[in-house]
Amino acid sequence: MIAESGLTTALAAGGTFVSGIVLIASLVGGATYAATSASTGITRMVCGYARPSGATEPGPTPGTASDTKQTKPGLSPAMQAEIRGGIETAAALGVPRTAITYDIAAALADEMPEADPAQIRKQAEQAVTAVAAELCTELTLDGLPTDAVAGAGRGVVAVQAALAMLGVPYSWGGGGPNGPGYGIGRGARTKGFDCSGLTEYAWARAGVRIGTTTYEQWRTGIRVPRSQIQPGDLIFYETDSSIPGPDHVGIAIDATRMVHAPYTGSTVRVDTWAGAPGRERQLLGIVRP
Repeated sequence: MIAESGLTTALAAGGTFVSGIVLIASLVGGATYAATSASTGITRMVCGYARPSGATEPGPTPGTASDTKQTKPGLSPAMQAEIRGGIETAAALGVPRTAITYDIAAALADEMPEADPAQIRKQAEQAVTAVAAELCTELTLDGLPTDAVAGAGRGVVAVQAALAMLGVPYSWGGGGPNGPGYGIGRGARTKGFDCSGLTEYAWARAGVRIGTTTYEQWRTGIRVPRSQIQPGDLIFYETDSSIPGPDHVGIAIDATRMVHAPYTGSTVRVDTWAGAPGRERQLLGIVRP
């Protein structure tokens, strides 16, 4: 599977999708690719597939059964499993969403020769969005420390709430204490979260109001040194030095990772914050609400 203009190697096994992460040698340009399901790069690729192509509306929230039913109409469990395997393989190779969608549409067309091509394409798009969203949640949560996703402390509750929003689209000015919402400006047509909307929601679930903007949240709680960071602490960044004050905020999962809503076109995701050169340069401080 996985065939598209510019990609000369197709992966196939018995006419169905290749299942699982594989080692492909002598691909385009003779490069060799090897990956495991725990790879950060693969996780980012999979989570990227979860956003519909060219969409301004949010894709399905990972793990939401009702959304899954709506976006995978008529697909058998076997076909869903094959799509899942194809997505894993595409992510391992760094193949764009358009290529995996093209291949899935071709497979669906073989199964439904009388179906309208436009409907098949739409069904393939929906299937990629839904299956990738489920897989994104699984891969992102895989390997997270137990004390970051379990417990009763307020910070842990905030982390759990934020992680439950993985895959929700970024929306400029969107979201708040009640969950995802439509934003303003370039976020006006997207239901989701911006960075401070996500942190406000997460801490509201823990019973604490921290304000709406990064500036309000920066003034909430106490400053803590990075050596004492705990799950739920707010990590602030100054990305634009011409405007003093925090421009971005994430929620600490542990001493190296955070969950955040990065920028327009992305989704809520987990990223490494400690040791990342760009983020280290922009780090403003850490606050515990």
